[in-house]
Amino acid sequence: MSAAAKGVEHDYSGAGFWSDRAEAWHDFIPGVKRRILVNNSAATAAEFKIVAGGEVPLHSHPQSQYGICLEGSGVFTVGDKSWKLKKGDSYYIPPSVTHGLKIDPASEARLIEFFTPMRRETIKFTLAAEGP
Repeated sequence: MSAAAKGVEHDYSGAGFWSDRAEAWHDFIPGVKRRILVNNSAATAAEFKIVAGGEVPLHSHPQSQYGICLEGSGVFTVGDKSWKLKKGDSYYIPPSVTHGLKIDPASEARLIEFFTPMRRETIKFTLAAEGP
């Protein structure tokens, strides 16, 4: 199979399918791998794998952020509040609110997140759809 094309904004009016391929993953920050699941004018969807004890430092962005924790646990800081995040928990972060995540040292974590509107800076990591 040839290398998949990267840097693709998916057409919002058409269906798309993406499989989990090794070339879709990249190092986001140290200890955090990210796969852009889909990118179109409406939203960006991404999967994150974070090493045990890993951290996403405090940051903000103009997009709304929605997520669910599929594996692991940690402490999520949003604005001036913090809460314990664990498998099955979901969250919403309004635009431009500072937030960060510290994963517990006992196990890695996996998250699925959605951003609206899309995060244009992630297009360069987005693979072309394989179908339909």
